[in-house]
Amino acid sequence: MLDLIQIRHDLHQIPEVCFHERETSDYLFRIIGGLTKDHLGVEVTRGQTGIVVFLPGTAPEKTIGWRADMDGLAVKEETGLPFASKHEGFMHACGHDVHMTIGLGVLEQLLAQPRKNNFVVLFQPAEEGGGGAKALYDAGAFAQYKVSEFYALHVSPEYPLGTIATKAGTLFASSSTVVVTFNGKAGHAAMPHKTIDAIAAAGAFIMEIQTLVSRNLNPREGSVLTFGRIAGGTQPNSVAASCTLEGTLRVLTATTMEFAHKRIREIAEGVALAAGAQVEVAIESGAYLPVDNNEELTNRFIAYAKAHPAFRFQEAEITMTAEDFGYIVNHIPGMMFWLGVGGADRGVVLHSDTFAPDESVIEPAVRFIGEYLSSLH
Repeated sequence: MLDLIQIRHDLHQIPEVCFHERETSDYLFRIIGGLTKDHLGVEVTRGQTGIVVFLPGTAPEKTIGWRADMDGLAVKEETGLPFASKHEGFMHACGHDVHMTIGLGVLEQLLAQPRKNNFVVLFQPAEEGGGGAKALYDAGAFAQYKVSEFYALHVSPEYPLGTIATKAGTLFASSSTVVVTFNGKAGHAAMPHKTIDAIAAAGAFIMEIQTLVSRNLNPREGSVLTFGRIAGGTQPNSVAASCTLEGTLRVLTATTMEFAHKRIREIAEGVALAAGAQVEVAIESGAYLPVDNNEELTNRFIAYAKAHPAFRFQEAEITMTAEDFGYIVNHIPGMMFWLGVGGADRGVVLHSDTFAPDESVIEPAVRFIGEYLSSLH
């Protein structure tokens, strides 16, 4: 039987960022090989760093998928844990070490009992900004298995330890990366009439784009637009020829996302016209669609969770964070849930350098998920 706590410690020490999870993939592959070597018909496929495990059923009516993401973050760990990261400047600050550990535990459970249905367990790279779900789906990494429904979880310190939280419909927002570059005409700061000031155009855009959320989008639907980086100019006594802004847009529906993209372009073009500048707008959003939990699957899951003695169920609130699992459930019916690891009362937050989830939740979660997936007909 797997020592899940030791596995979590091992994985926590080797965080790697998107599409570079080579040591992580090697570690998972060794354990998966040991688990599956005596099981006929099991297929283990390894891509660049991702791993797909297919378990055939005895009389399959469907193929059920479970996803665990693999990557860490470029965060210097300050937890003081004895099993802290050995990769300087990198950390599992979002709990994907726990996700992978649970994925291995669920795989072990599914292998240990008769299976009527087929199962796919996906260890997915590059969730943190790399869009790994889209990359694997578009590459057909598991297309041949015709997955009928997909499930996933994310640990959360916002929910008390031992809590399961989800809701039907939108759970996570979509995320779009927005890059806007204004191109003007450089010149001496003492002769501004001979220039076209790209920084001034960027400043006007920053002010005007606020009306997108405050006046163009329905406040009941939820939206956030933040420009967190701006770069332009080379010296203080010159007018800048170019200025680039980088930001993120979060909305809850695909329709709102498409409309917001259109308005961002229109506002940028209007500001550029007024300034006499040129503008380039690049918006990337395809990998981070809203996580829209399938109503039927989610209601069935909620009923099961409410009746389970090991966990408390709580209705989840919509969050403006994004998850590339949204790309999968946009193509395959599925649902995601939060697994409470506690700590919010102590100031614990995801993506922080001190994030240390309570690992006592791992073994009960493995049993719960294994039992639930096995119960599906």
